[in-house]
Amino acid sequence: MLIPPGPRGREVRGFFGGGSFAGTLDFLDKTARRFGPISSFRLLHKRIYLVDDADLIKEILVTQQHNFERDSGAKLLRELVGDALITREEPDHRERRRVLQPAFHREQIASYAQIMSTESGRFAREWRPGEIVDVRKEMRRLTLAIVGSSLFGADFRESADGVADVLQRVTKRSRWLAPSFALIEPAVNFYRRVFPRGPSLFFQAERKELEAIIMPIVERRRGAGTKDILSLLLNEHDETDKPLNQQEVQNEIVTFVLAGHETTASALTWTWLLLANHPQAAARLHAEVDSVLGDREPTLEDVSALAYTSLVFQEAMRLYPPALAFARRPKVPLQLAGYTIPRQASVFLSPYITQRNPKYFQQPDEFRPERWETDPAPPKFAYFPFGGGAKMCIGEPFAKLEGVLVLATLARQWELERVEDDPVHPGPGWLLNPNRPICMRLKQRVAPSHKRINHLANLP
Repeated sequence: MLIPPGPRGREVRGFFGGGSFAGTLDFLDKTARRFGPISSFRLLHKRIYLVDDADLIKEILVTQQHNFERDSGAKLLRELVGDALITREEPDHRERRRVLQPAFHREQIASYAQIMSTESGRFAREWRPGEIVDVRKEMRRLTLAIVGSSLFGADFRESADGVADVLQRVTKRSRWLAPSFALIEPAVNFYRRVFPRGPSLFFQAERKELEAIIMPIVERRRGAGTKDILSLLLNEHDETDKPLNQQEVQNEIVTFVLAGHETTASALTWTWLLLANHPQAAARLHAEVDSVLGDREPTLEDVSALAYTSLVFQEAMRLYPPALAFARRPKVPLQLAGYTIPRQASVFLSPYITQRNPKYFQQPDEFRPERWETDPAPPKFAYFPFGGGAKMCIGEPFAKLEGVLVLATLARQWELERVEDDPVHPGPGWLLNPNRPICMRLKQRVAPSHKRINHLANLP
């Protein structure tokens, strides 16, 4: 069997990054650039296939998607969130997605816009000029408030620190679990076959803490008739739907609380850092916000006019997609680029790697939002921060709208300035968060109408 080229022997040690997560990313990037659209290397007892080609990614996520299933990462995630949309396989995934999809229809997404602007405006008014803030922590607080109000009709603002603490402990434990999970996966599979609803093997305490936050919300909203996530989970839709039991409801809520706020918070954190490092892009964004909004908060109707703001968020997710990588396993042996990929092999797809491929993007490591206006459009799956195919992130339209409205609302009143010049790298974990706090000083801006008034007052 012909094996794709790739690093061999001692070179493969680079996967462990010398103890640095940035080193792991460097290893994957160099492997993809050196060996081409599909490469491979043996890690412990298992061969890893790395795919860095838009057409092949489409083949995996769309054309042959039913010949693939989620890899071991989803099984580890299942130990935290349980049997939920994000961890399910077909046909169970399709059935659960059908239940939840109405919460993400275009009309329903539009109804969330006002909540996003209102929560962001409230947040902006809480900041103080000259204050130094941890941007990642602040964005977590804000996106959790937005998810709570939009998807669950609940106020999660007071719970932000508790959720962040749980995530921190989960991330820390995952650092050593993830690399070794392939070795213990058979035992985990056996446990799940015997105890499909058994307690988490690795995150039981963290799961209980999360449930202590969400269960009061479930009880308060039982019987509501709206189309938010919680109401859809708690109420039957027609005579063919089976009502979800309490554990199934809790699993989905935990998933959306975590994934629904942490991914967007990560993307926004990197966006503010990139804007602080690129003052010309920040100036253009502020000019657009001033022109479109003046001294008011944005509405859904403003989004189309906030074109550059949208490109800023899009470019930030190109450079720093919330999910570094994910993997698929072939259910049967299949052909990719002339190579036979064996059943149950790990096929890695990395938005971080492919979205920095010079084949698709000029000056790929540079932050240039205007590239989306001037450069040739890349193939569809050269840019896939939300995945693709039937398992594409259900919250994509929610996250994209939220990113634009949060940026516009906060940038209307504030500039964020770096207070230190130390380099920032991606940190370890499931999501592509910075490896250290991003501390920035808040500088209050003057609304355009006030600028005009001050200008007129100074005229002779």
